[in-house]
Amino acid sequence: MSRSAFENLTAAVTTINTPMPIRIDEGTLLACLKGEISERKWRVYVQALFDEVDVSVLHSLVIDHFLTFGDLLKAIHTWHVTESENERWVREMASFEVGRSHGEGADFAR
Repeated sequence: MSRSAFENLTAAVTTINTPMPIRIDEGTLLACLKGEISERKWRVYVQALFDEVDVSVLHSLVIDHFLTFGDLLKAIHTWHVTESENERWVREMASFEVGRSHGEGADFAR
């Protein structure tokens, strides 16, 4: 992972943590998004990711291989994220990801 990859993740966590009394760390956030942690206390942090973090940062988390659009879509369903511009964008991007053939990557030339 490049340094900028970690900076994108840290930027997301910093944005989420700003108004919160308890901090979430990068590993916990990723585990929540990947379905490895489901403690109810983290729901507000996941919702904040989709509400408060700029879509370009979410996109960078996928490009930097921290998550897939499928992971983000699953997190939206698992954590009941609603009424977020980023939620709608993730749903659209995940539909493109699903539409790719198995061997096709994001950098696949058509």
